[in-house]
Amino acid sequence: MRTIDRVGSAVSDGTDRVAVVTGGAAGLGLATAELLARHGQRVVVVDRDAERGRAAVADLVESDLPVWFEHADVGDAASVEALAARLRDGVGRVDALVNNAGIAMREGSVATLTLKQWELTIRVNLTSVYLMSHALIPLMPSGSSIVNVSTTGALRAVSGTDAYLAAKGGVISLSKAMAVSLGDLGIRVNVVCPGVVLTDEVAGRTDDPRVQAMLARSGAPQGRDFGTPSEFASVVRFLLSDDASYVNGTTLSVDGGALS
Repeated sequence: MRTIDRVGSAVSDGTDRVAVVTGGAAGLGLATAELLARHGQRVVVVDRDAERGRAAVADLVESDLPVWFEHADVGDAASVEALAARLRDGVGRVDALVNNAGIAMREGSVATLTLKQWELTIRVNLTSVYLMSHALIPLMPSGSSIVNVSTTGALRAVSGTDAYLAAKGGVISLSKAMAVSLGDLGIRVNVVCPGVVLTDEVAGRTDDPRVQAMLARSGAPQGRDFGTPSEFASVVRFLLSDDASYVNGTTLSVDGGALS
């Protein structure tokens, strides 16, 4: 049986495509990691919560999927550089990067949030995209792809999440710039903006006024309040695949039509 730690654990799985998914211990990240693995990619789940990450990956390993866990804080430069070194020494390449890690602090508006809250939210949600991309691009061959995860809130704001939406709006702008600047390297960069997706976290706070506000504004155009993690993951998989080889610099909403 494969070990759930370290990059060498799945090398003999019969494919040489390696995907890295940050924030992969739960929710959208875990759903994405599982789907990519089920379609033959070797998947590195990255998360700062080592206990939860190892437990999640252990379940996938039990299904004989080529997944392993790497502990890292994607908002910390030294931690990311150490991760990149392990990947370089272990597998030597990264074909797909999903910058999914993020936090949505209930910090309020600019009028009330502290500088500490602002800096933490920007670091985890936006700076992490720079750090991970900067560290792993040297390992990415031509034909590789990056998907950065933003939110529909960055396209139509929800009150009380000022720092979070500033960071996620920055993810969209950064991704467009990356799509242009990395074009000569043959690396595509796209953005997925999920709407209200019924992850375990969301299921535990459906009474949150912000969740209720998002649901009210969406109008449930498909007769559904929530999307599913697997629906999100399917879109990410498409953008990473060769089927999307001419899709670059795009921001794609997965929200059931709520923004319409």
